[in-house]
Amino acid sequence: MKVRADQLAQQLTKNLAPIYIISGDEVLLCQEAADSIRKIAQTHDINERLRFVADAQFDWQEVINENQSLSLFSNRRMFDIQIDKLGEKHSKALAQLGQSLSEDNVILLTLPKIDARTQKAKWFSQLESQGVFVQVWPIEANRLPAWVQQRAQALDLSLTRDAAAIICERGEGNLLALSQELEKLVLMHGNGARIDAEQVAESVADSSRYSIYDLSDRLLMGKAKEAMHCLSQLLGEGVEPNIILWLFNRETQTLSTLFQAMQTSSLRQACQAQRIWDKRIPFYEKAMSRHNQVTLPYIQNYLALLDKSIKGLEGPDTATGFRNLVMMFCGYKPVMTELDIPASF
Repeated sequence: MKVRADQLAQQLTKNLAPIYIISGDEVLLCQEAADSIRKIAQTHDINERLRFVADAQFDWQEVINENQSLSLFSNRRMFDIQIDKLGEKHSKALAQLGQSLSEDNVILLTLPKIDARTQKAKWFSQLESQGVFVQVWPIEANRLPAWVQQRAQALDLSLTRDAAAIICERGEGNLLALSQELEKLVLMHGNGARIDAEQVAESVADSSRYSIYDLSDRLLMGKAKEAMHCLSQLLGEGVEPNIILWLFNRETQTLSTLFQAMQTSSLRQACQAQRIWDKRIPFYEKAMSRHNQVTLPYIQNYLALLDKSIKGLEGPDTATGFRNLVMMFCGYKPVMTELDIPASF
């Protein structure tokens, strides 16, 4: 049975399943789902918990043997198994484990985010059919303020809409940091406090955590201010300039390829030919509305200059160059760049 994270509490009011599978890349939500399962297990007199972290060298035979043996201390036990990187060795062992599930034990299996292909695999289908699969999805940006306000209410804290928006802006992409900031506000202002935007601005640290793919989304959508903030965070966290440059190169090349393909096909057909997911087509559609066969070659030429600079040759300052690229990508060409300065001989 597959359930969303917000449906788990209701499902746990029913009989305890022999196996629970938690999968996703939102650490906080996965942790809380696992905690709720551990807590409910104790109400079913499952007080012995065996903890396993399965890495590449992990010996699965220990788990299989323990699962088939009787406990000396209690009638039922919980096998709490965490796998950070799913490989063939793990899937084979889980297939074997799935053949010996019983009501004597409960298995809590925490996996990284798994794709649709893995979910259709025989071993996974076998496990899911015998238990509960909790698929944890990230909180979308437009839902974050509501999530923060609900979380604040659970902590007996009242946030104004503007206060929630500031917390989301400062901690976007890091639910754990958002939760910690709310807990800090409770400590600072007490239970039942009403927090406004000014109080948040004074106390909330900038704890945003982005990936280069977050930067990609903001660039394609033309959100210059958000893209600048994302870029600043990535550089501050020590992300290699070559990686950021690769992202700009990739998206610029993709847009150029789409322009060429659209000479004989529609945008959707061109995107499908480039294996762009349907849900990301609107991102590229938005970017295409800002660019043409003049702007993209200019960006490509500037990327070549910045590449030389990163390699230690003459070129623009790296941070300034990336900021210029953000402006170009979002449709705001700088007044002048190194490309516009005539070479002197």
